[in-house]
Amino acid sequence: MDIFCFASVVFYIFLFNIKNSNSVFYFGKEIGESYSNSDASLDSAQLLQKYNYTTETHIVITNDGYRLTVYRIPGKGPPVLLVHGIADSSDSWLVLGPKYSLAYQLADAGYDVWLLNSRGNRYSKGHIRNLPPKLYWDFSYEEMGLQDLPATIDYILSKRNLLKLIYIGYSQGTTELFVMCSMRPEYNAKIEHAILLAPVAGLQHLKYPFIKFWSRNLNVVMSLTEKIELYEAFPSNENLNKFHYTVCRLNSLYKIICELEYYKNFGLPRLTNLVSEKLPILTAHVPSGTSAKVFFHFIQGYSTQKFQRFDYGRRKNLELYWSSIPPEYDVSRINVPLTIFASEVDWYSNNKDVAKLLSKLKTVENYVFLNESVGFTHLEFVYGSRVNSIINRPVLGILKKITKL
Repeated sequence: MDIFCFASVVFYIFLFNIKNSNSVFYFGKEIGESYSNSDASLDSAQLLQKYNYTTETHIVITNDGYRLTVYRIPGKGPPVLLVHGIADSSDSWLVLGPKYSLAYQLADAGYDVWLLNSRGNRYSKGHIRNLPPKLYWDFSYEEMGLQDLPATIDYILSKRNLLKLIYIGYSQGTTELFVMCSMRPEYNAKIEHAILLAPVAGLQHLKYPFIKFWSRNLNVVMSLTEKIELYEAFPSNENLNKFHYTVCRLNSLYKIICELEYYKNFGLPRLTNLVSEKLPILTAHVPSGTSAKVFFHFIQGYSTQKFQRFDYGRRKNLELYWSSIPPEYDVSRINVPLTIFASEVDWYSNNKDVAKLLSKLKTVENYVFLNESVGFTHLEFVYGSRVNSIINRPVLGILKKITKL
């Protein structure tokens, strides 16, 4: 058992003690009250209201019946659609507050800001039919690209009576765009410009420490989750949110363990690169839930070294794809004007994968590469203490040139 596994065990032992020991009950109550008065307890609409931004809540219905919650900060400028990363939500664009988070700054600049919540996260768990869990959770990032994005884009353009919008995606939010524009190329014409932060197309060179284990045992894990009917991954849980907020704000061993958990998963070379005072709030908002199949699909990409459709096995592949091997997504069909931000030390948007992606994309107008000396990691694209100078201000500058706003 390595130090990180041990740290996780200590986390949950501590949680058990808070919930069950009379000796710490009062301490737990105090923390609960503190949580309820902080940004950690607020949803996206409440965060916007707290900081005096007008907010609207819209429900978008996809062609396959999923109910998506989309938040809007109305503005007179061009519409900008923000799409979050894996197991995350619209909170990712808001949780650091107006000083750091991009959504507020776009609104301040006059843009009409729309925040998508992909199917299966804490805000978008509805469906027009009462589907059993096995059917409801039977989606990966492909369905998000083929269904969620087109439905949301059409909804926004219809509301504004426009033909195009600006797209900003982070991590999986870029993957969804690649899927949509390669498989439904008619949507290329509906995006004026796409800004892709930490683009992910297959994870072939992922540096996550345990990826080899997951890759070697993926079929076993998929069979096990099917048997025990575990279809949802990393759901948002209020009790755990309170616990994470608690331990991550303590000036003690527990706070160090909290930081180590982020280091283990995202490879932060310097923990101070996150907005330290916001880390407890961040841990109360992330994760926000998705399907296990989303993770399985990404792991398949690592195993096959290809950015391809979901592999169901030879028999079902033949039924669905007319091929025993899933076809690759043809990203060369993407003709949206693109701006790409990528970092050399990003474990998830690896520079080798980005280089391969760039060789296939034909419409990259701006490419911002952050070398190793910058030390900019995957979480920092939305949660970093340097996000204003490295991401937000350059993004606003690019958009100003494009939109003339």
